[in-house]
Amino acid sequence: MNQASITETVLKNASSKKRDAIEMEWMRYMTAHLNFPFEAEVRLYDYSTVLADGDIVKIVGLDDIIDQYGMIMKIKKGRKTLFCPLAELTVRDEESENFRIINAYEEWEANN
Repeated sequence: MNQASITETVLKNASSKKRDAIEMEWMRYMTAHLNFPFEAEVRLYDYSTVLADGDIVKIVGLDDIIDQYGMIMKIKKGRKTLFCPLAELTVRDEESENFRIINAYEEWEANN
């Protein structure tokens, strides 16, 4: 499915047009359609002693949505379980459905 179709599906299934409802539908959609775990690269992370820009991590799940940070992902770096904003992660496999889903969310997030 392409990014526009993914976004259209999420918007159609949201319980209302309010941002909170749409974000919750994004979380439901991602939980149902992302194939966990998958690799991502950390980008822009500069306020952590554990994560650094360029680190490779595994995204193992979704945690929450926080207004200031957006979608929070549960990640693994080695044996450590951490939490990181999706906005600071890039899916490594650009050919994957995970990449398309997350890019659709990021595009929606940037425009809303």
